[in-house]
Amino acid sequence: MTLAYFPSSLTRKISILRHPNLSHSLSTTFSTTWELKTTHAQIIITGNYSSDLFVIARLLAAAAISPVASDLHHAQSLFSTISIPTRFMYNTMIRAFSQNLDSPAQSVLYYTQMRRTGILPDRITFPFLIKSVSTLDDGNLGRGVHCDVVRFGMEKDVFIVNNLITMYSGFPYHLSCARKVFDQSVNIADVISWTAMLTGYANAGDVGVARWYFDRMPERNMVSWNSMLAGYAKAGKTSDAELLFDEMPHRNVASWSTLISGYAQCGLCEEALTIFKEAISSGVVPNESALVSAVSACAQSRKLELGEWVNIYINEACKDDNGATLNVTLQSALIDMYGKCGNLEKALQIFRDMPMSMRNTFSWNSMITSLAMNGSGRQALTLFWKMKMSGVSPNAITFIGILTACSHSRLVDEGHHFFDLMVRVYKIKPSRDHYGCMVDLLARAGLIKEAIDFTEYAGGTACWSAGCSCWRM
Repeated sequence: MTLAYFPSSLTRKISILRHPNLSHSLSTTFSTTWELKTTHAQIIITGNYSSDLFVIARLLAAAAISPVASDLHHAQSLFSTISIPTRFMYNTMIRAFSQNLDSPAQSVLYYTQMRRTGILPDRITFPFLIKSVSTLDDGNLGRGVHCDVVRFGMEKDVFIVNNLITMYSGFPYHLSCARKVFDQSVNIADVISWTAMLTGYANAGDVGVARWYFDRMPERNMVSWNSMLAGYAKAGKTSDAELLFDEMPHRNVASWSTLISGYAQCGLCEEALTIFKEAISSGVVPNESALVSAVSACAQSRKLELGEWVNIYINEACKDDNGATLNVTLQSALIDMYGKCGNLEKALQIFRDMPMSMRNTFSWNSMITSLAMNGSGRQALTLFWKMKMSGVSPNAITFIGILTACSHSRLVDEGHHFFDLMVRVYKIKPSRDHYGCMVDLLARAGLIKEAIDFTEYAGGTACWSAGCSCWRM
């Protein structure tokens, strides 16, 4: 593109950028980040519109929160060149970082900077700021933001109230604060407020109080029903979950998925798979959660034939483009299922077919554990080093798989080496399962005295935690 074309192309872009509706402007002005940066360069080179605060504010919004052309680094760079940012500009940056799970603290920094310049927050500022604080999981910071909400007279804005309830509900030991916010705002509370309260208590395991809120809701939506259903499922109250499921006036895929997951998590695998089949026969297209739960149920029950049937269904669903995606989570679950069902060849096939760039800690762990459980201990150890070379860091679960591999293959020296590597190099604090694997390794190798000594070293927590065999020798 030459300078001769700048004026006409720039004028067209600015015209769209000025559209009265912000959402329309952000979704239609730029189709790529490169296009946005090119327009910014044109503004700088020509000098046109560089002093137009409305245009610069819209350009900043496009760089920060556009659904198709955003680039947070470019947005930060652009913001730093603005001598006197407006409240809209600060809100834009706070909003952008509230949606970025890697840097939510940046929202707080922009808010602090805004306050220091004397700009007052508004009802747009706080919901995004509260969302960032929720992600940071900082109760003290959350209370500080709540104080500012009250200080600026916005404690009766239902949108802000709902965000405060959700924030406090997500903090450990802060449900009482959520309840206080709700009680003080009950006259303006809407279905979202009530749902936030019941969800908070359900997530905390107090399904009795969650049901109290559910029963007193002036109105309910699908989220309300699903939240109560999830509360029962998480608490292991599968009978109550099924009764509530039967009472639901309408169900969506999340409702079915919640019930399937609940049964699978409680070890009721036959029931989980029965509901999975019922969902399919009802015309429901299962989401990722339901598919993973069905695969997990097959793995727990060691039902290879059912697992193969679920695998075929998943492959067909992905091929037919029914919304299912054979992503890393689903493939890792399939590897785990085939490993637990004893079909190591199929587990290896799925793992080998995964692109190296796609493999994450979960997929490597699934394959290492599958090898360990099926007597291929040395292959598991080799895979561990390949995992390291690929740049994926092992975690506590990885070492349970590795120590299990050493135990089943009686690799005593290797077991000691990996236990030391875990503690000394990776700074992972051993759990009961790690200690149990080591005691089991020593016992299987006939080193009973060493196993007992290791138990004493572990503080008496190791035995029986991983099916230790030292007392059965």
